[in-house]
Amino acid sequence: MSYIEIKTRKYIDAALAQQIIHKQTVIGLLTTGKITTPAKKMFDQAGIAWAENISEKHFMNVDESEVT
Repeated sequence: MSYIEIKTRKYIDAALAQQIIHKQTVIGLLTTGKITTPAKKMFDQAGIAWAENISEKHFMNVDESEVT
């Protein structure tokens, strides 16, 4: 089953990119940090879409009534 992976790391480097590619089920990667240039090239070659510097507030949906 294909899925989009979300990472909250400061950097996604080539070593981590290789691990993600090796799974062969990831079709996209979102991260709150940066992706190194070599990792971006690896994702592009593997056909994995990527986006970096995504604010954590886009992943958090907290209703004000839940905050005490």
